[in-house]
This record gives sequence, C-alpha cells and structure tokens, in this order.
Amino acid sequence: MKEEQIRKAIVNRNPEAMEWVMNQYAGLLWTIAHSILQHVSNEEIEECVADTFFTFWQHPEAFQTERSSLKNYLATIVKHKAIDRYRKINRRSEITYEEHIHSIETEDVLLQLIRKENDIELDQMIHSFPEPEREIMKRRFYNGQKPHEISEDLSLHVRQV
Repeated sequence: MKEEQIRKAIVNRNPEAMEWVMNQYAGLLWTIAHSILQHVSNEEIEECVADTFFTFWQHPEAFQTERSSLKNYLATIVKHKAIDRYRKINRRSEITYEEHIHSIETEDVLLQLIRKENDIELDQMIHSFPEPEREIMKRRFYNGQKPHEISEDLSLHVRQV
C-alpha cells in the first residue's frame, strides 16, 4: 500500500488500513518505546505503542506524505509518547528528602496512641450492640462490605442493614 493511500484510508476510517499499519509497524514502535522505557513493565510499553496508533487513527491528516515517511512519522510519535511516559513515571516515584522527613514528623507517637485508644473504644462500642447489629457493624466498618453484600450474607433485608 502506498502511504498516501494509507493516509486517505485512515481519514475515511477504514479499519483494514489501520490493521495493516499496526501489523507493519508494531514491532518497530515497540522496539523504540522499549529503548526509552527499559525499566518499566511490558504493559507500559504496549500502552505507549497503542497510544501512538490511536493518535494516528484520531489525526491521520497530521501525517503529510511529502514531509516524512509513515515509518518515520510513527517513530517520532512513539518516541515522544515514551519520553512523556518516562517523565510521568519518574515524577510519580520521586519524593524529596524534605517531604520524607515531613511525613515522618507528622506520624509521631502521640497520634499513634490516640488512634490506638480510639480503635479500642470503637471496638468496645461495637461489642455492646446486640446481634445482628454487631455483625453488621463489623462487616461494614472493619471489612468494608457494602450494605447489599451484608444483607445477602446475613439473609437480611437491605433496609434492616
């Protein structure tokens, strides 16, 4: 297929043309993304390649056959997407020394004691309830179950829960 025909077919939303492009260039794009995203999961790399194809599908008119080949055009897109993804991943994992120290300072012993006392008090209050209220409270607040799940498990009506 000639590149201008491919571009026109994608503009006309021809899925067979997009499938041909994907089959033709997926390996190359994966290799480029992997060279930038070496230390991430294969899923991240696959998402980067998929984003590249999606970008081409959404904006095929941006590809101009007189300026570049389709191969170079897609390679440029995947390179930029991989760099953006790399930066985003590194931003998430970075924590400054000051932020780390601040988080340690806020978790002091007094707060831990207060939390422990509150947990004990809450547990005593829950045990003061009769059944099935006690079991409902445990499931709702300790296990995080939803009211409809509790009603099914205990064979009770949702309004009763």
